[in-house]
Amino acid sequence: MSLLWLFPAGLAALVALLLPLLIHLARRDQQQRIDFAALHWLSAQPRPRRRIRFDEWPLLLVRLLLLALLAVLLARPALSGWVDATPRVAVLPGVDVTALRNHKNNDRAQWLWLAPGFPVINERDNAPATPQPVASLVRELDATLPAQAPLTIVVPAVLDGWDAERAQLSRRVHWQVVDAPAPAGTVTPANPPVVQVRHDADAASSLRYVRAVQQAWHPQAALDSGSDTLPFTGNDRTVRLWLSSKPLPSELTAWAGNGGRLLADARTPVPADAQRQPIWRDDATGALLLERISTGDGQWLRWASALDPALMPALLDPTFPSQLQRHLQPVPTPRRALAENLHPDTGGAAYPQPARELAPWLVLAIALLFLLERWLASAPRRRRPA
Repeated sequence: MSLLWLFPAGLAALVALLLPLLIHLARRDQQQRIDFAALHWLSAQPRPRRRIRFDEWPLLLVRLLLLALLAVLLARPALSGWVDATPRVAVLPGVDVTALRNHKNNDRAQWLWLAPGFPVINERDNAPATPQPVASLVRELDATLPAQAPLTIVVPAVLDGWDAERAQLSRRVHWQVVDAPAPAGTVTPANPPVVQVRHDADAASSLRYVRAVQQAWHPQAALDSGSDTLPFTGNDRTVRLWLSSKPLPSELTAWAGNGGRLLADARTPVPADAQRQPIWRDDATGALLLERISTGDGQWLRWASALDPALMPALLDPTFPSQLQRHLQPVPTPRRALAENLHPDTGGAAYPQPARELAPWLVLAIALLFLLERWLASAPRRRRPA
């Protein structure tokens, strides 16, 4: 543990220590000269030299110390390498507080909620709302705690909000699994997208298959199609289908760059520096059906061949609309798993801890010294006549 000065220039305020010295020197002799007639004829004698003497030195010392602490406070002293071995117990919201009391076998431990900000557990307060991003919070808590602090994490048997990677922490964690109701999860099916088509004259024969897909997704909706000279409209749920041999307009490229879903014709030119990745092949023939085009402006999809059953037999497959929707709307990654299978690993990098500033203690000492200085300055003995 070592002392640091976060703002060393603040020590320049130590020059203010001269003020109490000058004040005490100026006020040490408060005598009024009175001339007596009987002493008028006496010859003046040289006065003996007097040494510098400070009156009321306890008050002077308190004032000097008060100014010195103010200068030190401006310099912002801090301690690095602070050893904090207080055990921490982090509890995921959703664990029953009554059952939690039975696990409190360490009176020195600091109990925290595994929630943003890591609030201290107070049995009179309600637990934070669920669900929580468990994996991210576990990694964040490991990064913020001192390396010497033991960590216990109490979680229910079923976790909701975990990512695909097991957490790798800088310390060994006591992973405590307790019986708790599984988080209520609702699976909301994704609504099929709305197709909007802009095409040229050569792609007019392909519209029948696009209409069939639209009919499978939205039986009561008509297909929004038009010439490739018309602009696209619609919201984020819209899939823009470009069936034209012309290059992609700039507004379509910007749409794809902002995360919009764009599907282009096989005749649409591909930039020379683009990366092409096959993402869908025919299960029966192995022929490529759909590829992903990645450029510096974004990503978009492109048919590998014309929408013609002779070239793409999968168009006549009854499952073609559902398979196409799966590629346009990927299934989200599962986020629920058994807690016993997610024990964090060790071996992660240790995070440097910030230095602990001493400002709160200095402020308290300055306040006490100020009260002492006021008491000494206004003491009754100072008001008594000499």
